[in-house]
Amino acid sequence: MVSRDGTPIRGFSRPGPGETLVLVHGVAMDRRIWAESGFLDAVPDAHVLALDLRGRGESGRVGTARGHALARYVEDVRAVLDGFGLARYSLFGTFFGGRIALQTAAVDPRVVRAFSFCAHAEQVEIPEDAVEEEAVAVEGPGGHAYLRDHFTGRGAPPWMVAACARVDPGELGAATRGLLHGSDRRTERGHPDQELVLITADGDADLAPFHAGEHRLGARLWLVGAPTRIRAAGRLAETGRRVADVLAGTGRGDEDAGVEPGAGTARAGRGGMTATGTTATEDTMWRRRRGLLPEGDPLVRALEEPAGRGRGHRLRAVCLIDPATGRPGPRTS
Repeated sequence: MVSRDGTPIRGFSRPGPGETLVLVHGVAMDRRIWAESGFLDAVPDAHVLALDLRGRGESGRVGTARGHALARYVEDVRAVLDGFGLARYSLFGTFFGGRIALQTAAVDPRVVRAFSFCAHAEQVEIPEDAVEEEAVAVEGPGGHAYLRDHFTGRGAPPWMVAACARVDPGELGAATRGLLHGSDRRTERGHPDQELVLITADGDADLAPFHAGEHRLGARLWLVGAPTRIRAAGRLAETGRRVADVLAGTGRGDEDAGVEPGAGTARAGRGGMTATGTTATEDTMWRRRRGLLPEGDPLVRALEEPAGRGRGHRLRAVCLIDPATGRPGPRTS
């Protein structure tokens, strides 16, 4: 395909009888991550389209920060949608690719569903000095070693570390500076019928913007059993299996059939994929473990009482966390 500015965009297509799923990788990655992570095998029925973003893999090089603006990436994805000429697509993006997927969904009515793995939809601050420092580190002669040590030290899975070794250092430096060109803006919903799914680690130190997206966009939130976003990448294949269920129309990506259609948050346990967090009991106990509710909180005491002792009902929590602050908000029962 050729993007709007003439940049060649290359990738692969894997035919399948199911929904068409467009895969968008992150900054220091290429299209090979989908096979290497096991994600591709997890969506066996999907018609998969996986592109190399500009400057990565076999796609064309651009070499400038403005050439790596978020709007240019969105144009790359839309060029793929144009090239296959279908009426509807689902998008799945990982890390910065998730932000690209959400932005594409906001402007292209053909996108009926967008999954964003470890990237939220809210406005962010991007310090210019930090961006420049990172760009210099990755584009220099020790760029590959810098990336390897950075991700290995934070517990990234092998496929993520291997992808770093394949990047073009000069292009990655330009792509890093490109973050200053539009990547800070929040995403809006493209149309009312669109399905948006935000995915992150249950131990994410900054869950507030994901909860904000739940409320502002009406998005669903999947929590993966991992202490950080980088470690959550090790469970990309498991997430793919949940995506496959959604694409097949067999469920909402939740293994527990008791999850209510209106419950926005599903959680992936560390031992396997489960759908807890929809009853107040489970949700409150989890948040207390995170230190967000005190031991003596009346709601905690009530929910810890066994059933049959007056107040030990399985209550629904309408709101436990204020999405703007990440702290406990109004509660009803």
